[in-house]
Amino acid sequence: MAFSSFAFVITLAFLHTAGCYTVTAKGDTITIDLIHRDSIDSPFYDRSMNFSQRIGHAIKRSISSAKHFNAHHNPKGSTYQTQMIPDHGEFLLNISYGNPSHQVLAIADTGSDLSWIQCKPCLKCYKHKGRIFNPKKSTTYKPVACESNTCKVIGTIDANCTKTKSCPFAESYADGSVSNGTISTETITLGDRVLQNIVFGCGFHSDGIFRPTWGGIVGLGGGDYSLVSQMRSFVPGKFSYCLIPFTLTDGISNKSSKMIFGDIDFGPNVVSTPLVAKDPKTFYYVTLEGISVGDQRLNVVSDGSKATMPSPKGNMIVDSGTTLTTLPRKLYNEFEAALKDAINIRTMKDPQKVLSLCYRSAKVTNIPKVTLHFDGADVELNRDNMFVIVSKHIMCLGMQSASDILPILGNLAQMNYMVGFDLENNMVSFKRTDCEKL
Repeated sequence: MAFSSFAFVITLAFLHTAGCYTVTAKGDTITIDLIHRDSIDSPFYDRSMNFSQRIGHAIKRSISSAKHFNAHHNPKGSTYQTQMIPDHGEFLLNISYGNPSHQVLAIADTGSDLSWIQCKPCLKCYKHKGRIFNPKKSTTYKPVACESNTCKVIGTIDANCTKTKSCPFAESYADGSVSNGTISTETITLGDRVLQNIVFGCGFHSDGIFRPTWGGIVGLGGGDYSLVSQMRSFVPGKFSYCLIPFTLTDGISNKSSKMIFGDIDFGPNVVSTPLVAKDPKTFYYVTLEGISVGDQRLNVVSDGSKATMPSPKGNMIVDSGTTLTTLPRKLYNEFEAALKDAINIRTMKDPQKVLSLCYRSAKVTNIPKVTLHFDGADVELNRDNMFVIVSKHIMCLGMQSASDILPILGNLAQMNYMVGFDLENNMVSFKRTDCEKL
């Protein structure tokens, strides 16, 4: 792989890695271990749950997050709200704010833009096990002015804005959770790389269903004020990741997934599809044209009904933080029926009572070729991309049907693909890769 002279390499421990909190730097690259929330090294890890129970929880979080994608798909008014819910994040990273630096374990989220952390004085904050950032002790902290262009774009301008002269933000979530504070700029540190004047939210009031080990959000979406977009003055507007499949080893692996910020040479056998510009800019929209099961092609229908795709172009989101792939009801039903006919063995019930098409794993020996047909790119799904092990003997199709959810290409379907986002040329690329060997 050829990296730019200032590429960032972030290592995601999608399952389990030893020493998950170490940060290393070599030359002009940075490697940061990033933890799946159900890894044994994650503070979210529940030792009382077995592997299938953790998978079940991840699937339920996936369904919940998909609903919130849809809730924020058509925002009203000019008030900016982060496209994030408290239980959405699947990956965690260590990031430092301020000078002297203050380390925070935060959720890395490709489905949100604005990064935020809890700050002192916490007028009302959820219980947090870690130290809370004190902006008064940082020499590089600066509130964003109420009259600034930044505030006009992402702030919540009200009477308090004029009174305090600093720009407030207000986050609200469907479960009733809230976070309020001040839009600010600060120096952040990734490894030994120091990025100055990064816009983020300093939260002084947070309430709701927040976990005490969760320190905040790192927004990696496509909006102007996500960390990805703000890093474009330091690195090219490109990033890629390669995710390792789920295993039966209770979530334990000695390998880690990879995420790369900067240029990367994909080499041969890569396919690419256009990123479609839509609102909100946070999400990475692509166009799904159909799905093939063997020789049978099922085309996308867009007639405006809830059972079909919402529109012909940009009808699906690519998201690394959502487990399941979500399809509109009509397409999902056709796909499930075709897959069921092709496999042609007795089905089982999901022990978690979430997924609809399940089999005894040992009995499934013939899985047809399944291909997602995007605009200009055919992406083939194998067994690991389609089925998730939900118990020792049962596997289920890792997709869901919904009439009120914006379709999502989840991370299960992206396993063992190098997935690259080129924000300069508005393309997303896929290349079949053995991610454990990277």
